[in-house]
Amino acid sequence: MLFGDVMEEKKVKRKLNKKAKLVILLTLYLIIMAFYYCFTLPIKNIVIKGNNLVSDSEIITAAGIENYPSIFRTNSKNIVKKVTNLDLITDASVKKSLLGTITITVTEPSPLFYNALNNKIALADGSEAEIPNSLLGLPTLINYVPSDIYENLINKLSTIDSDIVSLISEIEYSPDVKNDVTINDSRFILKMNDGNLVYIDLVNFANLNRYKVIYSNLDEKGILHLDGVYSGSDSDTIIFTSFAALENKENSEAGEENELSE
Repeated sequence: MLFGDVMEEKKVKRKLNKKAKLVILLTLYLIIMAFYYCFTLPIKNIVIKGNNLVSDSEIITAAGIENYPSIFRTNSKNIVKKVTNLDLITDASVKKSLLGTITITVTEPSPLFYNALNNKIALADGSEAEIPNSLLGLPTLINYVPSDIYENLINKLSTIDSDIVSLISEIEYSPDVKNDVTINDSRFILKMNDGNLVYIDLVNFANLNRYKVIYSNLDEKGILHLDGVYSGSDSDTIIFTSFAALENKENSEAGEENELSE
């Protein structure tokens, strides 16, 4: 190999080494800039999901992100811990995106009914919240219920399909008492939005899940017994008395009384 050829080869290698170094430096620069971008990227959008009882602003403030800090410098576990410290939040999860959106999904205890006696919402976990019922459209408990039966009512109602609970307008505690003897101390009267009345007790509360099927087979409005007072009958037997039949009976009895008095 000639001396000139050797020099030329060294020059080519030097050029290749310079290009390789430039590529490596550029790659490192891009990686550093990418990390810097992610590290300093501020939260651009906050999405709150799953909340009905706690406002978005309460959750955002509790999470400590109201000033839109860097999205990747915020610790998801810390956010979950802070948010679940709120009284009406039972669970939470956090999701982040490279576009600057942070999504907080929360779980709240289900609201069951509005207690007209203390102006609070009864929740499925046994707690109560001061929230206007007009925002939720819940059934209204209209009278006093003994504490042990009240707790049991919450437990039972929390097992009923939410779409059926939404059909209830009013809940009235109405023990079955005859001749000053209490026959059933856990009976309730439910006033339904469709105009029917339902007698139900805590022992047979699961029967309420059948309401839609039962109602679809009724041609008139009236009173439906799901309270087990006819426990000797077949479990599939539906005890229903239409309002028209009750009115006819009352008119008939009134007529008989008038005849006896004459």
